[in-house]
Amino acid sequence: MSDLVSKCGLNCGACPWGPNPRKGMSAEDFERYRKNAKQILGYMPIKTPCVTCQTPDAEIPKESKLPSRTCLIRQCVDKAGVANCAYCQSFPCDTLKETAAAWTREKIEAKLGAQISEEKYHLFVEPFEGIKRLAVIRASLKADEFVEPAKSPSSETRTVDFPKNLPLSKKEAASFKAVHNLLSKIELSSLGLSSTDTFAQQHKLENLRTQLLRFLWIFGNYGKFENTKSLHLVVDAETYLANRGTAKKLAIWSFVEDTVFKVLNEFGVCCERVAITGAKIEDLTTGTGYLRKKGWVISLSFKEKIGETEVLKAFQLYSQKLDEKFGKNAFKQFSNADMQFLTET
Repeated sequence: MSDLVSKCGLNCGACPWGPNPRKGMSAEDFERYRKNAKQILGYMPIKTPCVTCQTPDAEIPKESKLPSRTCLIRQCVDKAGVANCAYCQSFPCDTLKETAAAWTREKIEAKLGAQISEEKYHLFVEPFEGIKRLAVIRASLKADEFVEPAKSPSSETRTVDFPKNLPLSKKEAASFKAVHNLLSKIELSSLGLSSTDTFAQQHKLENLRTQLLRFLWIFGNYGKFENTKSLHLVVDAETYLANRGTAKKLAIWSFVEDTVFKVLNEFGVCCERVAITGAKIEDLTTGTGYLRKKGWVISLSFKEKIGETEVLKAFQLYSQKLDEKFGKNAFKQFSNADMQFLTET
């Protein structure tokens, strides 16, 4: 394992989550090592070491938490039939950049606001500089060794057409239509992702779409109206975190701020996290970047191009009626922008 490279280019032999670095350490030494890793990387290595992503699923012990069986890069590389991403003609794709370039010396030092020693760099950061490692491997390959990335057909739209002849006034129907348009546009959009015909990016698109819709669903069902300069829905920290469903990344503040807020803004949805009175901004997240269960709220409003107040009210009414009628299946109806049941009211 000492010279084993993961599918995304990590050095498995030196990885703090692998078995090699901890060999010969006493329990006390290993705890200090884990704490040093958390100080640098923000995460603490698990006590049961990773068996590496090069291990076939069938050979991974059931109790092993790593490698992740759902890792998109791991699945994509396996489907392409190569050892790692260096062999792919799309190297480095956006999915790889997010993973193998997440921890570099520059990024870690910028996050810490200080330089790290050469020893700590080699122990905790250099093993994760996957793109650099893969680039070296790629330079040694011949042209006929490169392969096309694994492809995945675009998923068919699940959006249900807006119902005709709703038993509503023209103004009310127009507001619901605007909500339908918003959800449909999210369903049909590439959400700013490129190469969505590849396996990894297609699945990333589907996951991101689900996360965005779950975020909106939380506000439609649990948001409370507040009116300062303009009407908006507000959800408190505990309610938000308790209703994420399977969208676990919605608890990571950097993902919410840099991806969810920015993508939704392109569709005319404005979001903002606000610290409650007495709370400090630096106390709203954990040391690893997860949102805490108190100290903040998130507000959501619609821009004029969507319809502002009346459409926001229709959005909440639609969400709550769905929940009332379909219960645990309501989110699926919401994701499909299914408003056919409104003809029954």
